[in-house]
Amino acid sequence: MPTAAQAIRSTPLSQAVGPNAVVKQLREVFREAFDQLGGAAWLVDFVKSDPANGRVFIAAISKLLPATVQVSGNIVIQAAPLDEEI
Repeated sequence: MPTAAQAIRSTPLSQAVGPNAVVKQLREVFREAFDQLGGAAWLVDFVKSDPANGRVFIAAISKLLPATVQVSGNIVIQAAPLDEEI
C-alpha cells in the first residue's frame, strides 16, 4: 500500500520531478486538507479559539501574500473583525 507521500505524486518515484512540481503537489495536498477540515469556517474557529492561533494565521498568510502589489484606480478593502459575522 502506498504511503501518503507516494499517493500524491503524479510521477513515478524513479522519475525526477522539478521543484515546481513538488510545490504544486504540496499546494494540492494542503488545499485538500483545508477543505476536509471545514475550509474558511474551520479557520475562523481555529483563530478564535486561542490568541496564539491568530498569530499563526497572520504569520502564514503574510507568507502567501505578494510583497508588492501594483494597482491603478481606486481600491476599497473592507474587513470585518474576527468576532463579527460576515
